[in-house]
Amino acid sequence: MQGIIDIPIPSHDLMILTLLGLIFGGLLVMLAGKWSEKGAQALASLVLLGGLALNVFLLLGPEVWSGGEVLYEVVWLGSADSPIMNMGFRGDGLSTPIAILVLGLGLFSILFSTVYMKNLKQPGLYYSLMVWFVAAMVGVIYATDLMQFFVFYELMLIPAFVLVYVYGVSEDPVKRSKNALQFWIWTAAGGIVSLFAVFMLFGYAGTMSISTLTSASIPVEIAKFIGIIFLLGFGMKLGLVPLHVWAPPVYGEAPIPVLILLSGAMTKTAAYGVIRIVIPILSEGLRGYASGLMVISLITMFYGAMMAISQKDLKMMLAYSSISQLGYLMFGYSTMTSIGVNGAAFQLINHGILASLTFFCAGALKMKTGTMKFDKLGGLAPKMPVLATVYIIGALALAGTPPMSAFVGEWMIFAGAAERTALAGVGQPFYLVMTVLAVVATGLTAAYYLWSIRRIFFGQVPEGMEDARDSPRLILVITGLMAFVVVILGVWPWMLWRFIGPVLTGVVGGG
Repeated sequence: MQGIIDIPIPSHDLMILTLLGLIFGGLLVMLAGKWSEKGAQALASLVLLGGLALNVFLLLGPEVWSGGEVLYEVVWLGSADSPIMNMGFRGDGLSTPIAILVLGLGLFSILFSTVYMKNLKQPGLYYSLMVWFVAAMVGVIYATDLMQFFVFYELMLIPAFVLVYVYGVSEDPVKRSKNALQFWIWTAAGGIVSLFAVFMLFGYAGTMSISTLTSASIPVEIAKFIGIIFLLGFGMKLGLVPLHVWAPPVYGEAPIPVLILLSGAMTKTAAYGVIRIVIPILSEGLRGYASGLMVISLITMFYGAMMAISQKDLKMMLAYSSISQLGYLMFGYSTMTSIGVNGAAFQLINHGILASLTFFCAGALKMKTGTMKFDKLGGLAPKMPVLATVYIIGALALAGTPPMSAFVGEWMIFAGAAERTALAGVGQPFYLVMTVLAVVATGLTAAYYLWSIRRIFFGQVPEGMEDARDSPRLILVITGLMAFVVVILGVWPWMLWRFIGPVLTGVVGGG
């Protein structure tokens, strides 16, 4: 096997070093913060940059680049001949790009925090929690065992909860604690529901190894029941309607750098769980529920879009937009076709980049204008040309405009829905109606993003905004790089699909 680069150490060591570096690096960041905030910032940035570099090496190494995988497991419980639980690391064309996404967003959030989070109390705690939040998400993505997946899946709630509780934007501590507690209860409940499904799978198959379960023969009726429980648990963390109750208040409460990790990264671990666990293991049982999953996905799309249209604040508009966009992921999954699932995986990474890009722009506007209220903004494009450009790129991409990256993902999702329609036959119009409605939902997305562009960057400049200027150079570099990736992946989607495609080939079976 040939890769772009030769790795001088075993490839699995790159994943081990990443996780250990994040865990112990977070501890060093906390210690450094006791003496110097800048020291904590620099160390946290270096820790995440190192993890990002290691995973880029893994992506370009011979195994992943050639469409294979790097798999390393040790027996956690049981014997070598009959393991019950393993502890391991899996790097392939699906997990490695998502790990790079999480690490990249973590690095950018840390850098953004250095200019955005002013008068930060306990900086060592803040930056260490950000690093540990990323570490837990990377642990989820690498997991080869259901129990290992669950342990990291729940561990990531601890730093997330503390970040929202301690550093939330509400001045009222009661409101801040209420929002943080709501986040904890709902997302922890989702994890517990998922754990119930894990034990059911183990009780039936006698193993928690994801790769072993993928090839196991599970009766359809049992797969149906376990699959629905898994989807209920993952749906809580994704924020699918009607399980989204925690998302709007928490998105409104979290400071922008923390919100980036919540919306751009944490929700993607749940989406990753669906595509790594639920679909490969339980797809035969879930085919009978495809129509119901489509309906829930459409409700999420339309509810999020309609709520986004009604918002008077950019941050909350983006929060509801994020909920709506996650409906597209589930819609792609619910097609139960190869191209639809590939499109959902593509969109998983797209949305992580695009949601974060637009939230970064919202934070930059807040820094320079002191507000994110639409009625207090306007005419800022001539005064903030670079920020206006990157926000417009992100907004148009989320609206599915070619040649931006999200167009490719949405096209694949809708192609999967069309394939499902063809498989159902002429006498079954349900899937055709669902497909048409999903396409209509993209029109609502375009409506609220174009309206936000009009209200923020064009029209009359409000009183007091005459001296507004573009954002600090660091923020423009971050958002500019993200906008560049959005365009490149739209023009040349093969760069991402070449990794994802081989992993998902045949994962659905049939369609």
